[in-house]
Amino acid sequence: MHKIIAQRILIPENTQAILWDMDGVLIDSLGLDLTVCNQLLAEYFGDHVKLSHQFISSIFAYHPPEFWNLILQHVAEQYNIADALNLHNTILPIYDKARRESVFEVNLGIIEILKDAKSKSLKMAVVSNNLTTDVRQILQHAGIIEYFDLVVGNDIEQLKAKPAPDTYLFAAKKLGCQHCVVVEDSLIGTEAGFNAGFHVIGVATGGTDYQSLANNQSTHQIYSSFSTLSLHMQFGNVTKKHFITPNDFVSHMVEHIAWRLCVEIDLNWNNNDWLQLGKFVGTKIRQFDIHQSSASALGMIDDGSAEVSIDTTVGEPELVLNSIDNLDLDWFLSTRCEQLETGKPLVELMQGLADGLQAKMQVTICSVEDLHHAWEGVFRAIGISLNRIFTPKHPAALAFDYPIEENVTDGELKVLARSLHYSKVLRGTAESHVAVSIDFSKKLENKFVFNVASNIDVSELHYLLESLANEAGFTMQVEFNATVLNSSHVVLEDTALVLGKALLEIITLRMIHWGVNGAGSSVDSKAIRTGISVEGRKFWIFVPFKDSNDSVRKNLLIGQNVYTKLRSEDLDDFLDGLSGGLACSIIVHIDTLIEANEAWQLIFANLGKSLKEAFALNPYRKGVPPGVKATLA
Repeated sequence: MHKIIAQRILIPENTQAILWDMDGVLIDSLGLDLTVCNQLLAEYFGDHVKLSHQFISSIFAYHPPEFWNLILQHVAEQYNIADALNLHNTILPIYDKARRESVFEVNLGIIEILKDAKSKSLKMAVVSNNLTTDVRQILQHAGIIEYFDLVVGNDIEQLKAKPAPDTYLFAAKKLGCQHCVVVEDSLIGTEAGFNAGFHVIGVATGGTDYQSLANNQSTHQIYSSFSTLSLHMQFGNVTKKHFITPNDFVSHMVEHIAWRLCVEIDLNWNNNDWLQLGKFVGTKIRQFDIHQSSASALGMIDDGSAEVSIDTTVGEPELVLNSIDNLDLDWFLSTRCEQLETGKPLVELMQGLADGLQAKMQVTICSVEDLHHAWEGVFRAIGISLNRIFTPKHPAALAFDYPIEENVTDGELKVLARSLHYSKVLRGTAESHVAVSIDFSKKLENKFVFNVASNIDVSELHYLLESLANEAGFTMQVEFNATVLNSSHVVLEDTALVLGKALLEIITLRMIHWGVNGAGSSVDSKAIRTGISVEGRKFWIFVPFKDSNDSVRKNLLIGQNVYTKLRSEDLDDFLDGLSGGLACSIIVHIDTLIEANEAWQLIFANLGKSLKEAFALNPYRKGVPPGVKATLA
C-alpha cells in the first residue's frame, strides 16, 4: 500500500521519515554550479577553458573537494594544463563561499511536498555530501530550513560519505525511525540509500537522467519530476487526449484503454510505479456508472490479439494472466517491446487496473507475431470490455433518410451508389463482372445470382452470405457474371473484394457523419471466435489455440467440403478478398478445431456479428478515419 504526498509522490504506507538529498533534489543547483565553475575557470585559466553541462552533470553528486578535484583533472587533460590541480585549495573556498551566499531556486513541487509531509507528521532530514554548516545556510537562504528535523552533512566524525550508507543510517537513528524513504538524484546517492536498507526514490531533476536512474538497481521508484499526479477522464471525443508518463509505450497502452472506453483523457504521471498508475486509472473508471456487471472482448491489431473478460462483482480484485497452449507465456512476458525491457511494467499496470476497478480481469494472449501488436491487442480488449461495462449506450441506428450519392467513382471498382445505409459497387475485369449492394435499411431482399461456367458450383455460397448479412444487420444483393472464368476461388475472392469495398463506402461515411466503433468481435462461441478492425492493416489470420497450424490447414482450410460442394480453400480466399476490399484486419481464434462444415458456418456467422459491432453508432468517435493511423487522430 502507498500513500500520496501532495498528489506528487508515492511512498510506502509504513514510512516514518523522508530523507532528502539537497543538490538537484530540493534545490536547482546544477545551473548555478555550471555558471560559477566556468567563471572561476575563466578567471584562473582563461576564457577558452569551459565545462559542458554534460560534464558537470556527471560529477554533480560528489562533495565539493572531490568535485573540484575531478574538474581540475579534466582541465589538465583536456587543455594540457599540467599544474591545474595546484589551484585546488585556492578555488575550492571561493566556490564554497559562492554557494553559501547564493539563493537557490527550490525545485518545482518541493514546497507542496514538504508542507504535506509535515502535516502528516512525517519526520524529515536533509542528508548531503556538503559541509553541515553550508547545507544549513543554503537551506536557510532557500527558505525551507524550517521543514527539516535534522541536517546531516559529510563532516560528521567517523561517518563515510556517500555512496557509503553511513550518513543515511545516522539520520534515521537520530530521528528514531526504521522505515525511511530516501530521495536522491544521483547514482552514488541512490546506492547509499539502498545499502542503508531504505526505500529509494530516484528523481531526474538533477545530475542524472531518468534512463540512467531506471537502469540502476538501487532504486525502487524513478520520478521524472515532482509534478502533480492528475487524471481527467470523461466520455467524449476520443481524439482529445494528452499523456505525460516517463514511458511512451506505457502511455500508448493507457491510450488504447481510453480510445476503446470512449473517453477524453488528460493524464500526468511522473514516475514508474506502474502498479499505482493502473490503480489510479482503474479507480477513476470505477467511478462511472455501471451498465452491466461483466463483459468479454477480443482485442486485435493486425497480427496481434488477445481475449479479455472483466467481472466487477467479485469480492477481491484479481488479475489472471495466461496464454493459449501454442504460446510460451514466460517468453512473451520476458521479451523486450519498444521502450520496455520486459513485459513486467504492463503486467503491473494491468494488476493495478484490476485493483482500482475492484474486478477480476482474465487476460489470454492469443496471437504474437509482433510483440507491439500483441500488447496493443491486450489493451484494446481491456478497453472494449470496459466500454461494454461503463460506456453509456447509443442508439442502434439513425433514421435511414441520408441522401444516396450516385456514380461516385469510376474505374475498375465503380461506386455506383453510397449513403450511410446503402451502397452499390461494381467491379469489371477480363474474367467477370461483379456487383454487390449492401442495404442496412433492409428495403431490398437478399439476392444472390452467380452466372458462372457449368463446371463451377458455388450455389451454396448464398447460405453463408445470408448468415453473415443477417448477423450483421443488413441485406445483400450479389450478381456475379462470368465472361472467361474457370476457377471457383476467383468467384469467392472477387465477390468478397467487392462486398468489402461496398462496406468500406458505408463505414467511411458513418465515421465522418455519425462515428462508429470501427472494430468488433464475437466472443460468445466456445469453439471459434472472430474479430474485425478497420483500424489496422489489410490482414487476416487463423490462430489455433491448441492444434498445430498443419492440422488447421488440413482439417479446415484445404480439401474440405462445406455444405456439399463449397470448397474450404475457396472460403479461405473469401476472407482474403474481404480484408482487401474493406481494408481491414480479420482474425479467427480457433479454441477447438471442429468439423469443417460446422466451423465455416460459425466463422461466417461470427464475422457478421463482428461487422455489426464495428458498424454500430458511436458518436464519441465521430470523425475518426479508417486505416492504420486512426488511433493517432
